[in-house]
Amino acid sequence: MPREKSIAERFDAYVEAVGGRLYRPNRRFLRDALFGLLENRSSLLSNIGRALDEPRKLIHTEKRLSRGLSSTRYDDAAVEADYLKLVAPLLRDERYPRPTIAVDLTDITKPRARKMPYLAKVHDGSRGELGNGYDIISVEAVGVQGRRIPLMSRLFSSKSPEYKSHSTSYMPVVRAVAQHVPKDAFWAFDIGFDSQDRFDDFNAMGLRYAVRLKFEGKRTLFTPLGNVNPSELATRCPRPYRHRIRRLQGRRTPIHHVEVGWVSDVYLQHYKPGGNATKSHGATRYSVVFASGGLFGQKPLAIITNENVRTAEDASRVVDAYLDRWGIEEANRFVKQGFDLEDVRALTWTGLRRMVQLVYLAYGFLALLVHGPRMQVERLAATFKAFGPVPMYLYYRLLEGIGRVLRRTMDGGP
Repeated sequence: MPREKSIAERFDAYVEAVGGRLYRPNRRFLRDALFGLLENRSSLLSNIGRALDEPRKLIHTEKRLSRGLSSTRYDDAAVEADYLKLVAPLLRDERYPRPTIAVDLTDITKPRARKMPYLAKVHDGSRGELGNGYDIISVEAVGVQGRRIPLMSRLFSSKSPEYKSHSTSYMPVVRAVAQHVPKDAFWAFDIGFDSQDRFDDFNAMGLRYAVRLKFEGKRTLFTPLGNVNPSELATRCPRPYRHRIRRLQGRRTPIHHVEVGWVSDVYLQHYKPGGNATKSHGATRYSVVFASGGLFGQKPLAIITNENVRTAEDASRVVDAYLDRWGIEEANRFVKQGFDLEDVRALTWTGLRRMVQLVYLAYGFLALLVHGPRMQVERLAATFKAFGPVPMYLYYRLLEGIGRVLRRTMDGGP
């Protein structure tokens, strides 16, 4: 029976796997940055430098890290691709029988920043208002029992030179991830992706997907219940079926009941190349699933999907897959709180985007630990003294204890 690898050995193997194609000094920077993020739980270079505890002045360590953060020889695309190659096999085992690929647009706000590169107006989701900051697209895979593994995240700004539109900023991420996930994966997109152009992109890629439908606007849906807008369709669609939803929360698994209904054979309004709506519909057939109940407040949850929904079981499966997407919002909170991501600072656009990538790579390492031997992970989580048993969502406790385990491995280079 092979010996169980220690967490320190798994960390070294992880750095080699995702940074193996990097120039050696860049690979050392990657290792140092990931260790500093895990040890001091901060995206500030000064705190990463303190975690390294080198026998030199902190300012010299910080300057070295700053050069690595903005290095032109550091290949971000190679790191992203090698990370996806590393985690892709996990999506083909019994823990991900048909994975849900959750896609989310989030933000980091910088209300006091003045000189950071390409600050733009973003919608601050936590406050419900506009502020200065940056947008982030993040993608995760969700399996059974709430298992999840981050796949890719990328920061973008509407003020950056390469920016053309939101879609041209985040669609390359979707395309890159799609090359590494199983063909039968089910993609779940938030309401920000409700666009005819995005649906055309997803259809061209051959994705099986669901998108939360907007109620606002004057768009017409061509349905067996009439040619109506989404709000009117929600009113006309009966929801006679009760569906049980189990939401994992700590050691408890509360059960919610929601009312589910659906409309099959739905077609979207056809638009001319100039963007003007016509009175005809497109050729692609969709289904719209509605769910209402205590989880959703006043308005029902409306999901448009290219799945052929014909039964209550089909509709319930679409609702469950879409609700799996909600977990990515918890992951976004974790990386912001656990690594203090919203306090990120960098003087270059390259450095800013790279630090966001590094934070999600650190989160990816924790996720791979969770997918490893359970006893090893629980022992690590238990090193952080806290009230109550080890929770289902281990990441906060893992982050508290992992730095001490990795400390003794940081004496040498990669």
